[in-house]
Amino acid sequence: MLWLCLRLPELPLNAIGENQAAGPLALTHNNRIVMANTAARDAGLATDMSVATAMSLCSTLELRCRDMECERRQLENIALWAYRFSGDVCLCPPNAILLELSASLRLFKNLARLYRRFISAFRRRGFNVQLGIAHTPLAAELLSHQNLSPAKLVNGAGQLQQDTLQQALHSLPTPLLPLAAKTLSTLQEMGLHTLGSIKALPRAGLERRFGKDISSVLAKLEGEQTDIRPKFIPPETFHAQRHFDGGLHSKQQLRFPISALLSELEHYLRLRQCLNRDLGWEFHYLDGSREPWSLDLSHRHFDRRSLIELVMLRLERLSLQGAVETLSLCCEQFISNEQANEQLFDTASNSKQQEKAAHVLDKLRLRLGPHRCHQFSLQDAHLPELSWVLRDAYAPKQKRPNLNTAKENGESTHSKLLRPNWLCHPPEVIKETSAGLYWQGELQLLQGPERFDGQWWQQRQTRDYYIARHQHGALCWIFKDCLNRRWYLHGFFG
Repeated sequence: MLWLCLRLPELPLNAIGENQAAGPLALTHNNRIVMANTAARDAGLATDMSVATAMSLCSTLELRCRDMECERRQLENIALWAYRFSGDVCLCPPNAILLELSASLRLFKNLARLYRRFISAFRRRGFNVQLGIAHTPLAAELLSHQNLSPAKLVNGAGQLQQDTLQQALHSLPTPLLPLAAKTLSTLQEMGLHTLGSIKALPRAGLERRFGKDISSVLAKLEGEQTDIRPKFIPPETFHAQRHFDGGLHSKQQLRFPISALLSELEHYLRLRQCLNRDLGWEFHYLDGSREPWSLDLSHRHFDRRSLIELVMLRLERLSLQGAVETLSLCCEQFISNEQANEQLFDTASNSKQQEKAAHVLDKLRLRLGPHRCHQFSLQDAHLPELSWVLRDAYAPKQKRPNLNTAKENGESTHSKLLRPNWLCHPPEVIKETSAGLYWQGELQLLQGPERFDGQWWQQRQTRDYYIARHQHGALCWIFKDCLNRRWYLHGFFG
């Protein structure tokens, strides 16, 4: 087993996007300083300092309340990102995650490539990350506090160098051990300041003096006892954001962060094997105001480039109220990925055509506005002119009626019957003379009749349909109303 711990010591600042703020800034909780940025630390601020003392040291200090919920979401987003490297990801609140890398080394060839991917990704986000790697989850978690380079502990083949690993573990300070505060204080008073000094003592004696907790911790460190960690499960909704120091003032400046957020969403959808149906955006302005706006989607496959085009098209209709300090994206509506059975050689072309149609439909809706795009769909009705209905193109799709259910009842199936591509609405009256039927020319009956008899519960309709040829060669669909004894033209065949 090979466990990697990613620790973000500045996660509270990362979560609110202020870790690189130019001025002195500090986070507070219960009137105490929780964390300060570099400028504030240079002014003399320290963790657990009272707010009054901090303000006396730095009059220009900006104070923010710690946002625990935002930190939780940030840690979950990092765990989602880590899923591309390992299938075993565990959260280690408040600021670390664990990955099991044994299988990943076979995929990425060696640890050096993995390490470069980790570091480059965190540097792009402006995060400070500390790494710890070991043969057990607890050992990796504790070594991450020392931030040792993996190259010192693992060789090129991904094998741990046991001597170096044991030396690193022995040098760990005692206060890092997950033990009760009273136990840690007693160990310090006894002069046991490192893990190595504790391991040098008989374990049975330690257990008699401090209880079973200390022997359990030592056993988990060495892998002698199973250390079961609950696996991280992706949340049911997606939420991510980007913060900009000083704010962004133009829509074009938003294009890159929009692309980055959509890239995170793409990875989230791949993990959950689903597809989003909405994009819920929100602008956080420098003056504290917020502006939410959304974008409904009808795509069948996630295409980040097409979505960027749609989002920028939607932005054309918005006016920025000021400088955008934070851009957030939230998605709550999802559907499972469609699994369609199609012909072997038509799958690719059909899928591309359907996706292009959905993309065009989304663009039309953005241009024309909601409830302006419509499409025809089938509905269950006895009369031909009532079997098609015009619906909102974005309304939930209804189940398509089964046109072959009549086969089970011994009736002829619709799949064997000829139906015209164009219907006249309303049907055109046909003149009946002694010479025959006439509608802008003579009509010659070719096939029929086919009886339609229904709607007795409303107003009974009884019709005999025929296929006729017009004198100009066109094939027509005509019927005789058996109640009023008159003829009508109902459609043309293509």
